[in-house]
This record gives sequence, structure tokens and C-alpha cells, in this order.
Amino acid sequence: MTRKLLAAEIIAVGSELLEGGRVETNSAFLAGRLTSVGTRVRRKWVVGDDLHDIARAVRTALQDGCDILLLSGGLGPTNDDLTRQAVAQALDRPLHTVPQLVERLQRLYARFNVRMSENNLRQAQVVEGGEALENPKGSAPGMFLRQGDALIFLLPGPPRELEPMVDEEVLPRVRDLKPAAPLYRRSLKILGLPESTVDAKVEEAYRSFTDIETTILSSSGIISLHFTWRGEDDRGLANQALDQLAQRARQALGEAVYADREAEPEEILGEMLRSRGQSLVTAESCTGGWMGQLITAVAGSSDYYLGGYIAYSNALKVDALGVNETTLQRFGAVSRQVAEQMAQGARLRGKSDYALSTTGIAGPEGGSEEKPVGTVWVALASREGVESKRLSLPGDREWIRLRSARLALDLLRRRLL
Repeated sequence: MTRKLLAAEIIAVGSELLEGGRVETNSAFLAGRLTSVGTRVRRKWVVGDDLHDIARAVRTALQDGCDILLLSGGLGPTNDDLTRQAVAQALDRPLHTVPQLVERLQRLYARFNVRMSENNLRQAQVVEGGEALENPKGSAPGMFLRQGDALIFLLPGPPRELEPMVDEEVLPRVRDLKPAAPLYRRSLKILGLPESTVDAKVEEAYRSFTDIETTILSSSGIISLHFTWRGEDDRGLANQALDQLAQRARQALGEAVYADREAEPEEILGEMLRSRGQSLVTAESCTGGWMGQLITAVAGSSDYYLGGYIAYSNALKVDALGVNETTLQRFGAVSRQVAEQMAQGARLRGKSDYALSTTGIAGPEGGSEEKPVGTVWVALASREGVESKRLSLPGDREWIRLRSARLALDLLRRRLL
């Protein structure tokens, strides 16, 4: 019997998502979580703060037979927060004010000694037949309701509110009310190769497995390679085929594969350093603290990360890291020699096992024919010596800085393999 996955659709609400001022990230999180319960996101909508547009998107998704519909955003207290009203209109149901939700709001505002304005009462409204979902991180509760066989969830827009609600309120209901066949899947996370190269390297392997669907995604320089079983619902057969394909893909991609699960490169590097009881210091010029930010975003990074230097000027490279002035004059700040001296100086001053450095031209100005924008040197120092690598990165300033930081960290990960 061929597997049938539940069909989900996501409607992200907010005019700011259409005006270039903010990047919509909730749908990626939702898609990842829904996949874990045997659900495939087949369509994503981004809709402005317009009552009729939101209602039309809801009606279309339901008419097209989606099993699970999630809406994010538009649940606040202001006039442009229209998601509840739009869903009520789409389903032809009234809205009711729930006294318990009014009391919750009053307690919340009283706790912070703030007067609650009348417009906040919108957040106490629930579509008839719906159930309020607890939001411990914000004032706007979510909502759950059913329309025929479809499950509908209304969630707040801020990720810090939405994400815990998905795990605590949404997924348990999906598992209970829409049980699906187990999802057989393998994932590989890759760094240091472009998406086209990854596809070319694994194409021959995945074309040999006709019952496995391959998806390649790229985000912030990280390539995610997903293999999903679409054949008969046979656990043994599925796992055998997926293991074989994942192994062949690993062999084709080599050290570029940094994980076989959802994890950031800095998480994997941290696990490797912690398991060895080793420490790291960073020295950054063009990345301006990006390496330190990535490392310290991982809980427990103080176990292995001692700290870092942001030496942007040549004078600070000399004074803080001991870079030789003659080296700077002869080779320039963006050079193998300076990157290596930065790393060596950081390791000695930080008394660490390893040190990583970055120096480059992030743009948009400052490039030359010899050293164009996107030229970055990264270096790794250890007790055994120092190694370095020149990067030539496309993209805008922030993209170059982020990629440089990640690839510098990856230099150490590969060294520790």
C-alpha cells in the first residue's frame, strides 16, 4: 500500500511580511515540526492584514482538501489584527468573548501594573466551536477548531510565542486526531558546498531509489538533504533503502556532511570540543563578532569557548593579538600571513587549545583586482601549528560575514574528525 501523508497548509498573516521589512520564518519551523508527525506542507500563503484576503485564503485551503491548516500572526489587540475575524467569516461562525480569557488578560496586565485598554478584549474572542490555546509567552492566546475533517490552528506571530505552542498544543492534537503512518526519513546537513554541487554529487545515488523522494534545501549557506520514503508502508524495507542511500550520499559528499540530524554547525563543533575537553578562542576582523555570536547561541558553550577578540583596526590587531606591523605593511590586513598571526596570537593570549581567525573584505567597497569583495582568509591555530584557507564568497556584506564565520568554524570541525 502506497503511503499517504497528511496535507497541511500555512497562512502567514501580516502586511509587514509583504513590504520587505521582515523575513517570514515561522513557516520553516512549522514545516519541520509537521514533517515529524507524517504531514507534508503542500502550500504556504503570505497574506497582508486584509480581512477578505485572509478569509479567502482559509476558504481556498479548506476547499482544496487540506487536513491541517495553520495561521500565524494577526491575533493581537490592534485594528489590523484580523485573523480571528477572518476565520470566523470564512467558516460562517460568530465570535464570542470568553470570560475566562478576559480574566486572564486582566491578571496579566495587573501583574505588570499596567492599565489594560479596551482593545485588548479582542484577544479574549474565540470562534464558535473553537478552543483557546494557552500562550505562556504572550498575551494573545491561540485557537484550535475543526471544520469537517480539517484541523485549524491559529497561532501568534512572534516565534518565541509560536514555537513552544506548536510543541505543547499543536502537535499533540495532530497526533491524537489525525494519526498518520510512521514517517521514514533520513537527513544530512552539509556545509562548504553549493547546492548545485551537492545535487550533482548525489544525483546518481538517489536516482537509483525510485521509492525515495529527495529534497534539497539551502539556508544561510547550510544545505539540508532530505530522503523520504514514498513506497510501501514496510518499516524494514524503508529503513534498509534509506540507510543505503544515506550511506552512499555520505560517501559522495565526504567531510562536507556535518550531521545526520537537525543541528547547526556550531552545535556539532561544540559537542566535539566538549567531548574532548578542549577549548577555543576566536579573533575576528571582517566578521565583527559573528563567530562568537554563533558559538554562544548554543547553550553550554562556556564549557569550551573562552572568548574572543574583535580586532577591526590594524592597530588593534598589533596591540591585542601581536600581529607584526611589518607583516601588515607588506601583505595587507587581508592576507594569509595576518590571518595566521591573528590566530596564533589569540591562542597564546587566550591560553586555549585552538584559535580561529577571520580577516577579509565584506564590501560593498574596499575590494581590488587582486583582492575583490568576498575575499576572506580564515586560520586555525593549535599546539601543532597553524593552517589557513582563502575563501572567495559571493553575496552582500552580511551574507559574506555570516558565511565566513561558519566556514571558519567548519575548518576546526574538519580538523577534529
